[in-house]
Amino acid sequence: MKLDYKYLDTIQKCQNLADLEQFRLSLFGKSGEITQVLRELKKLSPEEKKTAGKEINGIKKILETALQDKADQLSVKKESNIPDSTLPGIKPNVGYLHPLTKVINEITDIFRYLGFSVADGPEMETDEYNFQKLLLDKDHPSRDTQETYYFDEKRLLRVHTSSVQVRYMETHKPPIRIIVPGRVYRRDQIDAWHLPSFYQIEGLMVDDKTTLTDLLGTLEFMVKKLFGEERKIKFYGHHFPYTEPSLEAAMLNEAGEWKEILGCGMVHPQVLKNCGIDPVKYQGWAFGMGPDRIAMLKYGITDIRLLHSNDLRFLQQ
Repeated sequence: MKLDYKYLDTIQKCQNLADLEQFRLSLFGKSGEITQVLRELKKLSPEEKKTAGKEINGIKKILETALQDKADQLSVKKESNIPDSTLPGIKPNVGYLHPLTKVINEITDIFRYLGFSVADGPEMETDEYNFQKLLLDKDHPSRDTQETYYFDEKRLLRVHTSSVQVRYMETHKPPIRIIVPGRVYRRDQIDAWHLPSFYQIEGLMVDDKTTLTDLLGTLEFMVKKLFGEERKIKFYGHHFPYTEPSLEAAMLNEAGEWKEILGCGMVHPQVLKNCGIDPVKYQGWAFGMGPDRIAMLKYGITDIRLLHSNDLRFLQQ
């Protein structure tokens, strides 16, 4: 009998110990091929039996060695798949809070600390709440600069979250302390600092004691909490139809440049009256800012479009 190399090929192709044992039995079991050959030896003469026996035993030894080597190999592979409980765990790949989410959460937490609650309202608004109750009548020039997305003459996508302030004042009595984060829409030309859809956070306080200095102190407190105690802020005169007097605020960035960050002012008495609040007894102040721009200043982002992209290189930072 000569060694058939197909036996060695079959041994190497076995994928697990069960298949290997099945093949071993087909060779050395009671009815295996090698066992049958050994049984035939008794029919040979003494000289033939001596020569054939030596040859068959050599083949048997080669096959047994190959079987054992393959068994050892499969055993090591099987053991390598058993997890080692002493090893440290694999850190999962988790996501990160978006810079906009972080800034909105930070601003919300600051004002919650000051006693403000969060209000929300519809993004699809009526002309009355978005403009008219805020002293922006149909012939008001600021409507041209807003470039609003209209559905029809009465319905539109809100251009600011001030409409939520109006709705809140209609259904709640003073004292009122709210902030209103939300998405707004304007027909702005897309560039590094403008998008047609962006976020806004507005704040409103109405009671019988608050003053303009309360507003300025509150906004300065917010800026220092967001950017650090050393950050400087300045206020200068401006004009908004729904506040009187009106101001804008600018912050000194790390490059030594003043960057406009928000608008604010005392709520116009007629706006209070439009919402059913007595302007003789109560007064209030309001402010509005874009968290997109706050995030850009806080994290050194130079293009607002990155905040709304799906670029993983940016989102994984």
